[in-house]
Amino acid sequence: MKKRIDVVILCGGKGTRLYPLTTKVPKPMVKIGDFPVLEHLIKYYQYYGYKNFKLLLGYKGETIKDYFSNCYKDLHIEYLDTGIDSGTAERIWQVRERLSKIFLLSYTDVLADINLEEKMAFHLSHKKVGTMSIVPLKTSYGVVEFDSHSIATDYLEKPIFYDKWINAGFFIFNSTLFNYWSWESKNFSRGMLVKLAKLGLLGCFKHYGFWGSMDTIKENSILNELWNKGEAKWALWRK
Repeated sequence: MKKRIDVVILCGGKGTRLYPLTTKVPKPMVKIGDFPVLEHLIKYYQYYGYKNFKLLLGYKGETIKDYFSNCYKDLHIEYLDTGIDSGTAERIWQVRERLSKIFLLSYTDVLADINLEEKMAFHLSHKKVGTMSIVPLKTSYGVVEFDSHSIATDYLEKPIFYDKWINAGFFIFNSTLFNYWSWESKNFSRGMLVKLAKLGLLGCFKHYGFWGSMDTIKENSILNELWNKGEAKWALWRK
């Protein structure tokens, strides 16, 4: 089954919040340790046996193609130019006729140790259009609770909210996704994810393990520090 499933990775963003790291390379090629973040993702999916990759390119896409064309000969990697200024929904729509009946989709700036075997079983069991991995909301701020007289009753330093969950950026979709397509937004998260949720067509796979994003210089530094300390829990393939 895995041989017939595509892994689609959104690789077209400019990564403006990672400047100056993205001056010469696109966001997917910004390094964590010895490897670009995109290579971490590819190794993660390869660890679970997936071999068919479709990279949706945009900003400085040729840099990605040049790098991966010289390695991973055992994988089938397609480099699909979806436009420099395209939104995420536009990129996915452009390749709709090239995708397997079930396909995996992920952003290029997220890393996690999500169990893909369990997630796929969950997806097949609920028979919805898609499955979105979700993680508990974390905040880097202190949260204060107070009464009606504005007197503090509790203080929580950088808490994790298990009653609020966020999009982890890892998905499984059936190709029937495109039967429900509409253009409320060129951004996939703001448009199609909202629509699927309101229609009751999106399963949510809870993940309690490691999850990290690389949207800023600070987040890149945190992930590099974990890598250098040997604490990169997302790197299942490294163990």
